Amino acid sequence: RRRMEEQGVPSQKLLITQTFELPPRDADWIEQNISILQKMGIGIESFGPNTFKIDSLPGFLNVTDGAQFMRKVIDDLKSASDRSSPLRLGEEMIAKSVCRHAVKANDPLRYLEVEKLIQDLLECDLPYCCPHGRPTMIQISNVELEKKFGRKV
Repeated sequence: RRRMEEQGVPSQKLLITQTFELPPRDADWIEQNISILQKMGIGIESFGPNTFKIDSLPGFLNVTDGAQFMRKVIDDLKSASDRSSPLRLGEEMIAKSVCRHAVKANDPLRYLEVEKLIQDLLECDLPYCCPHGRPTMIQISNVELEKKFGRKV
């Protein structure tokens, strides 16, 4: 939250700028909230009537279709905007995006990826839970391990 307020979210330039068109109502919503989107690491600007271009996205995301991603972000933010502040909207968008694009159970990872993932996790302000409050790690005592495996540690 602090980083987003002060510096914005780090973004990654896209190799190819993407354009997308929206219904007038959604386009108006983006125009009113473009600075929030930019603070969230989304390089977006108007590119004609009801059309926008994006040239960067938050660096921590693995997005293949920027236009589709933006439509989903807009839907998520519009549905939350009635009950949230702009800053809270940004946090919700980042939390949803991170969870949607996070490493999932049974995803194959190389050793270096696992090492980097744990290193990044330990550098977080709150490493013990995900943005939605679920635990990212748990403590298992030697006694519990001994019970599970039927062996002394």
